[in-house]
Amino acid sequence: MPPWITILPGAEIAVIGMAFAWGAVLGSFVNVVLHRLPRGRSVATDGSRCPACGAAIRPRDNIPVIGWMLLRGRCRDCGAAISIRYPLVEAACGGIAAVVTASEIAGWGGGLPLLDAGRPGIDRLLLHGDWRPLLSTVLHTVILIAMLTWSLLAWDAASRMKRHAATRSPRETGTACAGAAWLALVVVATVTAVPGIGPVGVWMDGGFLPSTGGCAASFVAAAVGLGAGRILGGFSGGSADRCGLAVFGAATGWQAVTVVSIVTTLARWAWRRVAREGGFGEAVAGVAVAAAVLWCWRPLHGWWTTTWLIIAGR
Repeated sequence: MPPWITILPGAEIAVIGMAFAWGAVLGSFVNVVLHRLPRGRSVATDGSRCPACGAAIRPRDNIPVIGWMLLRGRCRDCGAAISIRYPLVEAACGGIAAVVTASEIAGWGGGLPLLDAGRPGIDRLLLHGDWRPLLSTVLHTVILIAMLTWSLLAWDAASRMKRHAATRSPRETGTACAGAAWLALVVVATVTAVPGIGPVGVWMDGGFLPSTGGCAASFVAAAVGLGAGRILGGFSGGSADRCGLAVFGAATGWQAVTVVSIVTTLARWAWRRVAREGGFGEAVAGVAVAAAVLWCWRPLHGWWTTTWLIIAGR
């Protein structure tokens, strides 16, 4: 028996597999947004169609990742090539959901710093009725996928601008952060109502303001994190960074979003040195770094707090 079978319990494997499937479905919707939103088309009406011939895509061909593989990357009706980016985006969204689920439900990663460690694994949810890791998993997955969507929208707009040597239109500028205000409102409301899944406190050592904690303190931490992400996003990139880091900061706090901003800036600088120009890797760097920070959230917060206490001489 392979050793990884004994390390990964069956329930955790099943949950992570279902999370990947759920994320891939969200990725399929992301592809719809990426194709239709810049063209001013509704993302809620009309079924998926082949961009070349306009034929409706059959349900069996619309299965994330698998449908593209079965079609061998070509339309069933006209034989036109279907971009490999479609299954890559679906797989990336599935991977995001799987990583967050492994960290926050299965408990292999950092988990949530404000929740007691408790019993790791899916037992915490199924046997002990603690639904907070499930809520945080859904919230963080949606945030990361939204960040990926905004990054790709901005990259596509920049590519079109470069290809046609034209100025980006106001509509393209607006679509780069479609729905950001609503998502930010949902994130702040959620972490305020359920403080255990929200950001750590606003002080350097993670202390809360007000010191009594609770919903009010979580709201203050989320508001500060949102503002920090908005400001730092302006230094590290364009509108997609400002929106993405603002939402991420509201969920995790200014400490985590500062780490994401710094590491993302360095990663993009390195990418430009290697690739000589911007590209897909540079566009999604912030999402990858944010996912890594979520995976290491608990130990990262512990390191941050310990370092500050040593500096402060406490």
